[in-house]
Amino acid sequence: MQEDSYKKNKQQEKTEQMNNNRNFYYNKKDRQAHEEEGFEDIDSREEEREEEIEALRRELEEEKQRHLRTRADFENFRKRMEREAESKRIHAKKEILQDLLTFLDYFDQAKKQVKDSAAAEGIEIMARQFYDLLCRHGVRPVECLGQPFDPEEQEGLGYLETGEYGEGCVCEEISPGYKFGNILLKPARVMVARNPEQDSDHK
Repeated sequence: MQEDSYKKNKQQEKTEQMNNNRNFYYNKKDRQAHEEEGFEDIDSREEEREEEIEALRRELEEEKQRHLRTRADFENFRKRMEREAESKRIHAKKEILQDLLTFLDYFDQAKKQVKDSAAAEGIEIMARQFYDLLCRHGVRPVECLGQPFDPEEQEGLGYLETGEYGEGCVCEEISPGYKFGNILLKPARVMVARNPEQDSDHK
């Protein structure tokens, strides 16, 4: 009876050992499978992270390009507004200067009509002061005497036969012209030289 009990105990120990071995084997396989799954999860997460980083990089680059375009558009807008403002300022100043230039003509006409020498001298002084004031604001006379006639800056009133100036050159200035920078405020009214010899040849 003791022998049977002994055999039974041995059999149980053997069975338990086999079960333990089996459990260890399966547990080991489970651990390996779990570890492999874990590595796959890590790799998957790394790929997702790289994709997210790349998406952020693209988004950042697009945002940077939008910012540069917006900045360029604003800079172009600012320059255009400055040009328009400057153009309006110059146009307004041009109109004012053109109105003021008429007073120089008035002074010139007054000098011719006044018989009193003292009064004429006073008008001359006022005209010179007024002219200096216009010059301080950028007004300059059109230089034309002795130069070839330029229809862009001069108004020809006729021809004069003279040998003092070359053919087609301005030989007399009837009334001066004025400019403001490159803007013509008033054309000079002039007479143009004609060579008397050529004129007699044509006859």
